Amino acid sequence: MRISQLSHRAGLPVGTVKFYLRTGLLHHGRATSATQAVYDESHLERLRLVRALLEVGKLSHAEIQRVLGAVEVPADDALRAIDTVSEAVALRTPGDDELDLGPARALADELGWHIREDSPHLPHLARSLAAITSIGIAPPRERLKVYAEAASHVARSDVQAVLDADEPDRAFAAATGAVLFDSLLSALRRLASENQANRVKGRVPAPRVSIPSA
Repeated sequence: MRISQLSHRAGLPVGTVKFYLRTGLLHHGRATSATQAVYDESHLERLRLVRALLEVGKLSHAEIQRVLGAVEVPADDALRAIDTVSEAVALRTPGDDELDLGPARALADELGWHIREDSPHLPHLARSLAAITSIGIAPPRERLKVYAEAASHVARSDVQAVLDADEPDRAFAAATGAVLFDSLLSALRRLASENQANRVKGRVPAPRVSIPSA
């Protein structure tokens, strides 16, 4: 297909598609002349992924580049695919090197989690704990345990999805889990809070413990 057709099917302006080609977010098509190229379904799939990472995942172009680079790494080992994508999506902030990671490491140890010393996600947890403490809140251990148990349950599902994926799709499964399903989880948590508040007010019946017909 020509770039105009690719643009139409992806729901993106031609100028945006050309920008993605220039910046490497989209791989080049097969050249048919000095100024023309044709594209296939792989280009459409990539554009849809980029758009999802940008609009839903709220990633920057640099972060998307890292995720796409991780997706392109051969994933003969499913757990290696998870590690590669995990490194790519880690939330980095200037000043991470000066952070006190002690409380974050202590919490991970208390939970019995096996986290490497240089985990790229420890600074994010450290920043979150520091922000909560800075406004005068000491998170109850029981509440932290509830959050950790929920996170563990979701993580088991995410890892299993990668393990169950075919070899060529493992890194893609890891990336969608780390970014898009993470956004889905955030949305569900907010809706669940709304539902719980309404339930406390007596507006709705008790929640189901599972999805009907699942």
